[in-house]
Amino acid sequence: MGFKINKINGVSGVYKNQKVESKKNIPESARTRGKKDEVQISKEAMDFQLVMKAAKAAREIPDIREEVIAPIKEKLDNGTYEVDSKAIADKLLARRFNIKI
Repeated sequence: MGFKINKINGVSGVYKNQKVESKKNIPESARTRGKKDEVQISKEAMDFQLVMKAAKAAREIPDIREEVIAPIKEKLDNGTYEVDSKAIADKLLARRFNIKI
């Protein structure tokens, strides 16, 4: 008793014809001919992306701003750096009493 394997091609041919027939029965308005997929990004996702970009930019900023430090360092090295003790005292008192100067 042997199986006739050649008949499998005939069966698969029937399925292929059936698929073609089922596509013919779809109305033209339901077909997606010429349409492209669309993606919509939510406002929350766009906000998150903006926050992530800002966080990345913040990580790239150096902890020490050389453009601020260099002039002070030069004055210290030259002995020309002067401390305004009155201004420091005013700021300390203002912080203590929550006063803006």
